[in-house]
Amino acid sequence: MKKKILLVGNNDGLPGVKIDLENYKNYFKSKTGGEWYDSEMIEKLNPKKDDLINLIDSLKNQNLDYAIVIFSGHGGMKRETILELNPDGELFSESRFENISRKQVTILDCCRVYAQNLSESIRSMKLEKSFSAYEGTRARFEKRITEASPQQIKMYSCAKGECSHDTPKGGVYSKYLLETAFADESEFIYFGRTHSTASDKTARDFSDQHPEIIQPKSLTTQQLIFGIN
Repeated sequence: MKKKILLVGNNDGLPGVKIDLENYKNYFKSKTGGEWYDSEMIEKLNPKKDDLINLIDSLKNQNLDYAIVIFSGHGGMKRETILELNPDGELFSESRFENISRKQVTILDCCRVYAQNLSESIRSMKLEKSFSAYEGTRARFEKRITEASPQQIKMYSCAKGECSHDTPKGGVYSKYLLETAFADESEFIYFGRTHSTASDKTARDFSDQHPEIIQPKSLTTQQLIFGIN
């Protein structure tokens, strides 16, 4: 199976961003997260816009079976979520991440506050858990992904018009998302269920932050999975 995880972050004034990216990597490399290889993960911290566009084009040309895109950093809102890629202020529309693969999940941990004059370009815990010695989770994970229907899932750390809170331990939503997945003892860990729990915990800590998810109403057996036990 050909699959990739693209992790993008802008840590300008946000100490939790590097922690978010490291936590996501640790999760997906774990048995619960599907035992992804390092070679299947691409991390870009404060990337240049043109470089990121070229990378995305390259990934699209690889005809991937599955892709996960994660962004942690500054963001805003116009007609769609706009991401700030680096300290230079280069902006990036969320739609540019779409359709890297026919089966894809996009997680955006950033603010979505509306801005009046926002254009797409301004200048043009390490989580710990003990695991059983169960073998074969990578193969089972890939088999389950193969069985899923083509779909695009989008997960946002806050609602439109809201702020997303960063802490020295990482983004609040990302922290709860991964903690929830690690704690789930079900055979298959689903994005929707994990998001629901993480969303409730995030809103409990910060009443002005309400995470959202967009996903197909497909059968459980057709859904992409976040993790496996």
